[in-house]
Amino acid sequence: MSNQQDNLAIWNEVEQTDPNYTKQFNRGGGFKGTATNATYLIKKATKMFGPIGIGWGWNIVEEKYQPGQDKDVVHVLRLRLWYKWNSERGEIEHFGQTTFVGKNKNGWFTDEEAPKKSLTDALSKCLSTLGFAADIHLGMYDDNRYVSDLKQDFRNADEFDNDNNRDSGKSSDKGGSSKKDDKAVRKSSIDEKEQDAILDKWEATIKSAKTVKAVMEAIADPEFAPDMEKLHEADEKFIRDLASKKSQELKQAKTQDDAA
Repeated sequence: MSNQQDNLAIWNEVEQTDPNYTKQFNRGGGFKGTATNATYLIKKATKMFGPIGIGWGWNIVEEKYQPGQDKDVVHVLRLRLWYKWNSERGEIEHFGQTTFVGKNKNGWFTDEEAPKKSLTDALSKCLSTLGFAADIHLGMYDDNRYVSDLKQDFRNADEFDNDNNRDSGKSSDKGGSSKKDDKAVRKSSIDEKEQDAILDKWEATIKSAKTVKAVMEAIADPEFAPDMEKLHEADEKFIRDLASKKSQELKQAKTQDDAA
């Protein structure tokens, strides 16, 4: 992998945003945009770096109430986000701000949740510099076709994860043995030549897939689950990880082609 690819490793993993966690908004002056659910971003960061407070987190560096025009007061917060990546610690600083005292069509107001909103604003901005929700910030959400394709991609990913969970989950039969125990028995009765043939078959099938749909169809093949039952645990994990990685690569390639 080149240094350029290494530098974009985080970005490429987090740039796509699930449309189910976004909403459109309008502001004064006719400005329109797309907002991302903050909890969704926190979940993605946790998936990427680890539990909050251990793999990543933030500290409030500065917080103040800044007087504005007339009686306006703006809450301003400077936040430092930290994260761990490849055994190194990274830090990012950004600002968040919210009108604390202002005036709208109903008159003067005070927003008691301004500090919380400023924190969310600063956190989202810090994460955006790492590539989180980059497709929104790059204007790709302005393309209805991109959003439509993205919705389908995330539906496919959910189906893929659900299939993996069902196949790897444990279930007990009437005799009290678990699926994992049964799998171990079946695997012990298969010689290495047959296991290698199964491994080569599905590795070649997944690597040759040209679309995410093709990867999904391979996983949904009636022979896939029975064949996985015959493999050693490490080999089964290899195939499933390969399918997941291939799916992500195809998504990224499609996104780049659409943007070109």
